[in-house]
Amino acid sequence: MSWNYFWAGTAGDQPRYNQFDYRGCKVGCGPVAWGILIGWADRQAAFGNAYWSGRWGLYRENGGRGADAVAPINQDGGVNNVIREIRDAVGTFCAFGSGATAPWDMGGVWRYLSGRTGARADTHYNVLGIHETRLANYAANSIAYRRTPAVIGTGWLTHYPVAWGYAWQRRTVRKSFLWWSWTETVTDTAFYVNNGWGGGGNGQWIDASTWFAGELYP
Repeated sequence: MSWNYFWAGTAGDQPRYNQFDYRGCKVGCGPVAWGILIGWADRQAAFGNAYWSGRWGLYRENGGRGADAVAPINQDGGVNNVIREIRDAVGTFCAFGSGATAPWDMGGVWRYLSGRTGARADTHYNVLGIHETRLANYAANSIAYRRTPAVIGTGWLTHYPVAWGYAWQRRTVRKSFLWWSWTETVTDTAFYVNNGWGGGGNGQWIDASTWFAGELYP
């Protein structure tokens, strides 16, 4: 059996953004994930991706609302301004020193996008943090068909990384019960993620299972 791979750009395209302290706790993985996705799309618009070519202005000078600028690949003060603004837009709150964001509030990123660009964000989630195939499919389809990363949710309402790679394979397994035996075909799926820990494209493969999917459209 062989894996089939799909990628939204390359490792070198992935912004190397990380969390930082803000208002007494970490700024939150949700705002960082949106910041990574927005920074990625802004750079795609600037550097020739036809799908994103019309969406300049996702990132503006010093992360504000002024002149257009290209989102930096490495974190700086402007990126921090973006992440802080998104944090306030999505209602991130302090929980035991970490920045927590409810999945139903992640759609608040529209407040950051409004007035900067015509791009829009869509969110889909399970309010109980239950992983669903339909949610994984939103992210997988974004990567495979639009070549655009997606924000996902891992653990039990634990973390928001950015998935930018997707892979699947089918394999046959033999099963038995008492004197019966048979074969079944199973499908394995995986996401490659930028965890928002400063490593950019140097991420990891995880099971393609999620309770949240956030997509950005031009």
